[in-house]
Amino acid sequence: MSKDEEKVIEFISRKLAAGKRVQELELLKRLMTYQHGILAILEKSLKEDYGIAMDAEAKRNLVNVMTNEFPSGSGKKTYDNCIFIEKDGGEYGISVSFGRMLKNPDFYEIVNELVDFGISRYRANFSRCYRDTNFVLYLKYTYEDVCRLLNWENNEVPLNIGGYKYDRKTKRFPVFINYDKPADISDTTKYEDHFQNAGTLIAISKSGRTKQSEDVQNFLCAKERGIDVHLFVRKNKDDKISKEFYYLGHVRVREGGGVLYAEYNEDGGGDRVES
Repeated sequence: MSKDEEKVIEFISRKLAAGKRVQELELLKRLMTYQHGILAILEKSLKEDYGIAMDAEAKRNLVNVMTNEFPSGSGKKTYDNCIFIEKDGGEYGISVSFGRMLKNPDFYEIVNELVDFGISRYRANFSRCYRDTNFVLYLKYTYEDVCRLLNWENNEVPLNIGGYKYDRKTKRFPVFINYDKPADISDTTKYEDHFQNAGTLIAISKSGRTKQSEDVQNFLCAKERGIDVHLFVRKNKDDKISKEFYYLGHVRVREGGGVLYAEYNEDGGGDRVES
């Protein structure tokens, strides 16, 4: 295989084959059969096979992932040849480069196997999503996974997230907490985040904030502003390779005490269950 083909296999293996979302995998599956009108074909099959509907945000995010417009920083250069679809009139079709690669039978077979593996992982582990999200309660996700599964237009490097980040276009607000803090960090980042009980978490804002700060107001007025706040927690930073956080669901701020508490729902749907 060529170096470009090897890079595409690396991209699918590292970014998609874990099966945390099925949309990209099913799109690749369609590209191995169809050349034109890919999004329309995909949208129909996702609805029929998985009960998944794709709104404008989801489509834009998916297109950006599959055209290398989603990455930020060095990630954009790393996989600059991983462009699977391109504009085809008013729709999208298979890109010239990926179509050429698929003519290599060895490459085709490996991609087909990776895609089938990823879909099986999705069905086994990630298909029972929490409410109207792309996440499964108590499973682990990286910063990049979260940005992608929240349908953000572009990825954000962890440094720019800095504990939490509000995306104005999607009105989604993920909160990332390292529960155990290392002793050698600066005083300004020694946040005393801690669980009071199974469903209540004391979460400290970024330094230099007041109740009137915009990010704090987005927490306090999330319901009125239509903002979805999601909680992700990891024990510490010892997982230096994966940097994955457990997803704990939607959260709200309790007025007065500045307390974030998660609304857990064991079956991933239906009525709210608070603990």
